[in-house]
Amino acid sequence: MAKVIGADDIVVNEAVRNRGAVIEQIPRSKPGSYFGFAGGGLGAGAGMALGVKLAKRDRMVVHIAGDGVFYFGNPSSVFAVSKHYDLPFFTVVVDNSGWGAVKAAVLSVYPEGEAKALHQFQAQLAPQMEFAKIAEAAGAHGESVANPEDVPAAIARCVAAVRGGRSALMHVRIPAI
Repeated sequence: MAKVIGADDIVVNEAVRNRGAVIEQIPRSKPGSYFGFAGGGLGAGAGMALGVKLAKRDRMVVHIAGDGVFYFGNPSSVFAVSKHYDLPFFTVVVDNSGWGAVKAAVLSVYPEGEAKALHQFQAQLAPQMEFAKIAEAAGAHGESVANPEDVPAAIARCVAAVRGGRSALMHVRIPAI
């Protein structure tokens, strides 16, 4: 991703459990080109991405979210507003089909507990969701990828859509929690 977005483009990082990986993969050195979250207010990033795009129409905005956070962000409304007000941005949904923070919290309190033994953390989300279709319903470009080899081409298509005036969403399936 760092190879296709400019130094002035803006990253809104709401991939709470994968925040560090995003920072490593998409380094930002210019002030105002990165906004991150420590975990509070989950779901605020999508609206923030719209606000940043409204304030900085000449820059590409990339919103990175986990699947749980994506649900909280009211995505159908966000993409409808994006289309209505001509605020194209790029969302990357990192989908592990669950809430990694919930699983981590359970393991931190009960590292050898029943939840670990049964591998039941009450943290699974609906499997096989098609997040790209939510964006497509509002006229955005949608991509779904599971194979790492497919990611660069998908990113290129999404960036081209956004630079062409259309929002994009790349749904990235990673191993389930």
